[in-house]
Amino acid sequence: MLAIKLMCSFIFRRLDGIKPTARQYLELFERQGGASAQFINIYCLFYGGLLSLEYYRESQDQFWLDRAEHAIQKMEVWTAESVWNFENKLFLLQAERYYAFGDMDRAAEKYKLAQKSSKKHRFVHEEALACELAAAFHEKTGNVQFVAELIDRAVNCYQTWGAEGKVESLLLSP
Repeated sequence: MLAIKLMCSFIFRRLDGIKPTARQYLELFERQGGASAQFINIYCLFYGGLLSLEYYRESQDQFWLDRAEHAIQKMEVWTAESVWNFENKLFLLQAERYYAFGDMDRAAEKYKLAQKSSKKHRFVHEEALACELAAAFHEKTGNVQFVAELIDRAVNCYQTWGAEGKVESLLLSP
């Protein structure tokens, strides 16, 4: 249940409401060694890592960076075992980490790799997320020429995935 809550909160950008729960759960999850590559663990780490990097960019709180680094380390291990299932997730986490550290060139490259890997491995919902996050990145960094195309790609991917609520929220956001 919590993995779904983390995922939905991140996808729909409802970040403030989940922050206290994410802080408590991600720390507990890490201490208990949530390391097996089961669906629930994968998505808790992936979305927990993305949330952590978002919160770290806002606050520079080491707690969030530690959670993000833990997620990236696990994703590196899992990617070594199955490039097909984990490479795109690792690239997206790395893109967000580079963005958090201000390494914009590397971030841009990792966003491209995340999109390409998601498409290649047929994770249409994660391709949508990679496009959406890349659009937000480019908008924040002033590279607005990419934003409309990336949002259009995200909308198309979310529509393919059947996420009409997400499509509506993207189309309504400024």
